[in-house]
Amino acid sequence: MMTMIGFWKRFDTQMKTLALTKKEVAAVVGISYGTFVNYSTNNRIPKTEEAVRIAKAIGTSVEYLVSGEEPDSEECTQVINLPSGQAITPVFDEEPTVLVPIVSQRLSAGPGEDFLAESQYKGHVRILERMTRGVDRSSLIAATVKGDSMTGVQIFDGDLVIFAHEHISENGLYVISLYGEVKVKRLEFRAVDQTIFIHSENQKYSTETVGMENENLIILGKVVGWVHCHPY
Repeated sequence: MMTMIGFWKRFDTQMKTLALTKKEVAAVVGISYGTFVNYSTNNRIPKTEEAVRIAKAIGTSVEYLVSGEEPDSEECTQVINLPSGQAITPVFDEEPTVLVPIVSQRLSAGPGEDFLAESQYKGHVRILERMTRGVDRSSLIAATVKGDSMTGVQIFDGDLVIFAHEHISENGLYVISLYGEVKVKRLEFRAVDQTIFIHSENQKYSTETVGMENENLIILGKVVGWVHCHPY
């Protein structure tokens, strides 16, 4: 049998893209898991008919696995049926993205600025769709960070923070308005004593504590990610 490291590297990449396991692929191909592992561990290309079935099982072609040439579009439209009954349609396009509006409001990572209720959009930023799982995409807002209190989590002055407006769940990074100042901070909710700890990610800033019913605290939304804009 021919030895070909590239074959199995491309196989692994395609398999991870589809979130498949080797056991699932082996079952679809119709060979034992032990034989399948032996092929991949020793970087050997299987017999022709088995290689064809492996390629089809992960939605590509033998030519692509052997040479690295992209499969034809017709080959990419097939549906992969797993032993569990789940069907997967391979997608070879770029990862889906979402366009998020950028507001003129700056989010403080230090002393806050007043909240601008009618912030104007000044552009858009494109983020990966998977960053928006579990939130309403129409609620997403991006704003520029000002200050250095969140450098411990790699949020720097000038970065763009994306948050889901009015989305509140467990502990994490949030955009808040505290006494009229808009900030990005890490919130820790203590339901037992009805308090919220407002943490910075920079040792030179102290933790603030407020009651959950404090009318001076408005949680504007949970941070889903940020875009680093400086060559640190």
